[in-house]
Amino acid sequence: MSVLGLVPCRGGSKGIPRKNVREVAGEPLLAHTVRASCDAERVDRTVVSTDDAEIKEAALEAGADVPFDRPAELATDEALIEPVIEHAVEWLREHEGETYDTIALLQATAPLRTAEHVDEAVATYEAEDADSLVAVSEGDSYRWRETPDGAEIVNYDSRKRRQEKEPEYVESGALYLVDTDLFLETGDLQAGKTALSVLDRVSALDIDEPFELWMADEILSEWRT
Repeated sequence: MSVLGLVPCRGGSKGIPRKNVREVAGEPLLAHTVRASCDAERVDRTVVSTDDAEIKEAALEAGADVPFDRPAELATDEALIEPVIEHAVEWLREHEGETYDTIALLQATAPLRTAEHVDEAVATYEAEDADSLVAVSEGDSYRWRETPDGAEIVNYDSRKRRQEKEPEYVESGALYLVDTDLFLETGDLQAGKTALSVLDRVSALDIDEPFELWMADEILSEWRT
């Protein structure tokens, strides 16, 4: 089974400006994900999709291929990830004649997911004969929502103690796998039978806020000492 590692990295970022090239443990944030993909034994090629020259340079230096520029309309705040994936897959097919059985989508904002995690996820995907896979972490917190009649708890079962509940998981954003043909047919990252790859909460860290960038820097710096 051939696997394309795809790392989407647009230049614009509202929450943390220039997030993908912010320094984390001595190198651009995106470099940690590019290395995880390049070092994974089950990933055949790592491609970064970007609209940004600085990101392109950093991606190439980290070992990725950047064979195309992402179209501007796919690099806006409103752009969804699915058309970005479709563009990359179709571009490689049309311009280089390359096709892959499976797409591995790796978000650059999850720098603590490793090559070993990627390889384990691919092994799970194959072992479960899945069509797609989502990386998750365990989430046992109770969730609430507001209603016109007041707040209500969403995931609470009064008949069970917390220790007796079935495990629940939170999507991490660190890694997705999907059958390429099925994705192109459905436009859905969770198409068909979906498997889960469970990461610990540290490895599943997905950076949205400045304090999470600081956390990633501290953890990665500690790992390297």
